[in-house]
Amino acid sequence: MLALAALSYATGAEGPARAPTALPASAAAELRASLEAARRHAHHVWRDTAPLAGAGLVNAYVEIPAGERTKWEFDMGANERAVDRMMPADVGGYPVNYGFVPQTVFDDGDPFDALVLGPPLTGGRLTQGVIVGLLLMEDENGIDSKVVLSPADADGQPTHRLDVETRERIARFFASYKRHEPDGFSKVSGWGSPADGGAHVDAAHAFFLRCRERSTRPCRLTR
Repeated sequence: MLALAALSYATGAEGPARAPTALPASAAAELRASLEAARRHAHHVWRDTAPLAGAGLVNAYVEIPAGERTKWEFDMGANERAVDRMMPADVGGYPVNYGFVPQTVFDDGDPFDALVLGPPLTGGRLTQGVIVGLLLMEDENGIDSKVVLSPADADGQPTHRLDVETRERIARFFASYKRHEPDGFSKVSGWGSPADGGAHVDAAHAFFLRCRERSTRPCRLTR
């Protein structure tokens, strides 16, 4: 488990939010396909970067800088991000830096999403942060929760607060950002604590390590 006991920053978030213990068969199959696509690269940013950076920090690959309307997606075969589409003007840009935690897979078969607070970060790069919360949500593909990170100061404390205003701004965007998609659906159900976020990162990394050979049936973690 992540060493979060020393994190004194309080988010006021709700909880607890239990981390999943089973990866659907479809997600396990997607994990295997992603690993196969990554084989051509001697070093692959998702496959070969540890999820933890030490000292309580979590690694995150930035796909979309805060404020951008361009929807970038990480291409496993190319080992870099590629443009997927442009978000409609009335949806606006992403309210927070958006990306994923390396060496993870989640309910939809994609890497576990990460939101990084603060000013826009350079897309296509790795960054690090401490966990300050967990956005609980689902979409048309299943559970779609996202760990929330903040850059840390010299003492390892978050430099940006996940306060009420920030939570409302993020939740409002993700509750409605798929409204123009014919089969799109998204629902924000609440917030989890930093410990909940750490548990979800742990589970997503365990799925990455243990579920690559379970492509025809759900993969269950033993706790």
